[in-house]
Amino acid sequence: MTRFLIVGQPRSGTTYVQTLLSSHPDILCRGEMFDPYQIDDSGRKNKNLKAIWERDANPGTFLERMLAGEGLSCAVPPVMGIKVLHHHNPSLMKEIIPANPDLRLIHVLRANKLAQFASARQVQLSGRWTASSDTGEAPLVKAGPFWAASECNRLENEDFLFSQWISTLPNPSLTLEYSRMHRRDTLDQLTRFLGVGPSEQMASPLRKQGQNNILDRFADPEPIAAHFRATGRGAWLGLELDL
Repeated sequence: MTRFLIVGQPRSGTTYVQTLLSSHPDILCRGEMFDPYQIDDSGRKNKNLKAIWERDANPGTFLERMLAGEGLSCAVPPVMGIKVLHHHNPSLMKEIIPANPDLRLIHVLRANKLAQFASARQVQLSGRWTASSDTGEAPLVKAGPFWAASECNRLENEDFLFSQWISTLPNPSLTLEYSRMHRRDTLDQLTRFLGVGPSEQMASPLRKQGQNNILDRFADPEPIAAHFRATGRGAWLGLELDL
């Protein structure tokens, strides 16, 4: 069996990649199994406190069991993985992943950090973390330029350090950038990396929630625009995807 992890930050496109991969007949990504608040197994959310304690007390054993197919209601597929985010159990990064060089890592990142920041604020306001249909106009973000810039700095620094860490590992890795995820060549990259053939079934049901023109996401866009243009990040203000 081929085993993989999707790794990255929240609002970077990890769930899109998860659903994209799970649409392939030979691949299953079980989801955010190390969510601190619950065990999210392909959308089935287990909030039982004892189960969460047992998982976090023995994360390596839990990961092995989940990647072996424990608890599945279907046949174990030839390729299986889970999603791991930056705020999940630190033992995964410090010990478990380095000790398992067979785990293939799919690193998902979003180069436009202003879009990522705005996306996180919008889903907090709407309460909708994902959408598979048109949900109307996303709520506008009330944020000043210094807060926005500070959060963008944090996100960018985290991604840089995470990329550096991945480069030290023996694990096979593939990096996917958010703006390229909707392209056909991304599907080809993913299937080759995981050692399966292409499939016409591959498609994610998820839809982009926020405004594609990033500046349109802010309630008071002028100070944001002035600050980010003056500091060399003006490219983040326009269209994120070529739709």
